[in-house]
Amino acid sequence: MRFPQAPPPYLQLAASMIPEKLEVLSRASPVLSDGRYPHWDELRFREPPSGLSSGQWWATLKWARRQSQTPLTAMKAAYSLNFGFVPTASIQQTLHDLDRTNVARELLHALGNEDAIAEYRVRQLIEEAISSSVLEGARPTTRELARQLVRERRAPATRDERMIFNNWRAMKRIVQLRDKDRPLVVEDLLELHRILGEDALDVPEAAGTLRGPEHNVLVEDIEGNVWHTPPPAAGLRTRLERLLQFAEGGHSARDATFIHPIIRAIVVHFWIGYEHPFRDGNGRIARAIYYWCMLRHGYEMAEFLSISGPIDRSPKAYYMAFAFTETDDGDLTYFVLHQLKVMREALAELSAHLHARAKRMAELARSVAGFDALNHRQRAVLQHAIRHPTHSYTVEGHAESHRVHYQTARTDFIDLVKRGYFEARRVGKGKRYFPSDTLPKRLTPIPPR
Repeated sequence: MRFPQAPPPYLQLAASMIPEKLEVLSRASPVLSDGRYPHWDELRFREPPSGLSSGQWWATLKWARRQSQTPLTAMKAAYSLNFGFVPTASIQQTLHDLDRTNVARELLHALGNEDAIAEYRVRQLIEEAISSSVLEGARPTTRELARQLVRERRAPATRDERMIFNNWRAMKRIVQLRDKDRPLVVEDLLELHRILGEDALDVPEAAGTLRGPEHNVLVEDIEGNVWHTPPPAAGLRTRLERLLQFAEGGHSARDATFIHPIIRAIVVHFWIGYEHPFRDGNGRIARAIYYWCMLRHGYEMAEFLSISGPIDRSPKAYYMAFAFTETDDGDLTYFVLHQLKVMREALAELSAHLHARAKRMAELARSVAGFDALNHRQRAVLQHAIRHPTHSYTVEGHAESHRVHYQTARTDFIDLVKRGYFEARRVGKGKRYFPSDTLPKRLTPIPPR
C-alpha cells in the first residue's frame, strides 16, 4: 500500500492567484461538484477546471475548507497540526439520519420482545470482539467456533483465541464503565488495555503500560515503510487526560464549540491512534474507547453495531483515512467521512440481518410443531441447531448468550430434551446438549407461497 503524497503549501499557491483569480478563491467550495472531499493524493490525478493548474485547484479547495473548518481546540493545543474538520453537507445529513435511526424499534419489530433484544446485544458484542481481533491479525478456525469460545467462556487454546476472548471481556467492561456515573480516567484506559493485551500482544510486558521515552514506537507496513511516528512520550499522560476530558464532552471557556457526540467519538478513535499511547494494541483500544464514547453519550445503537466488520473488509481505506488526515495538516474530515460510511454499512448489515432473522423465525413457527410453546431463548437455540446440526451447547454458553442465570438456562434445556428437540450427553467432566437425531423428521416442510 503506497503512502499518500503530502499536499503542496496551499497558502503560497493561493497568494499567487491574487489578484487575477481572487474571484475563484472567493466562491470556492470545500467539496467537488459531486460532493466528494478528495485529498491531494487523489485530486492531482484529476483534470483541473479550465484556467487552473492542479496546485491552484487544490489551493481553492483548501482555502474554502479552512474558512469553514470547525477547530478541535483540545487537539490543537496538544499537537503541532491544525486539527479540525469541515461539517460538509454529507456529514450533516448522515448525522441527522443516525440521530433518527430507532434501532430499538427495529429490534423489537424483528425479535418480538425486550429479552430477545438483550440476547441480540450479546451477539453483536461478540461479533465486534471477533472482527476487531481479525482486523489485528487473529485468524480463528471459523467464526462459529470463535462465538462458541466466547459464549462458553472456554479457556483459549491459541493466541488468536486469546485475542478474541480478551476483546469480548473488554467490550463487557466498556458497558460496565458506561454505567458508572463518572468520566473515564487514565487508569480505566490502562485497565482496558490490560484486558485486551493479556497474553495477546507482540510485546507481552506492554499490557496496561504506557510507552516511555525509551521505547521506539513506530507505525510501519509489512515492507518497513514508516506511516506514523507518534508524539514524544514526554507529557503522554497529560495528553491522555485531555483526550478523555474531550471524550466526556467537557470544554473550557475558550473551547465552547458544540461537537456532535458521534463526531466526538470518531475524533477520540483517531486521537488514540495518532497518540499511540501503548507499544502494541493501539487499534484495539482506539475502537474500544470509540464504543465507550458512543454509549456514554446515549447512543445505544453502538451496542448493536460492529464497526470492525466493515473496516476489516476494506482495511486500506481505514489506514488511508488516518494518513490523509496527518498529511493534510490535521484535517480530520477524511477520517470522519470514512467512519460515518462504516457506521452506515454496519447499520445496513444490522437491518438486513434482523429482517432475515425475523423471516427465519416465522418459517420455523410454521414448520416446527410446538414452536409457539417455547420461550424466545429456546426458539433462538433451536433455530441455531437447525442451521448447525453438528453443533453442541452448554448451559453456561446459553446463559451467557441470553444474560440469564444458570438455573434458567438449565431449565430451558431440560424442557427442550423433554420435547425431543435435544439430547443430553456427558462429554468429559461436563454435559453438552446436541440436536436430536429425530429433529429433522419433526420439521414440517414449508409449502411454497
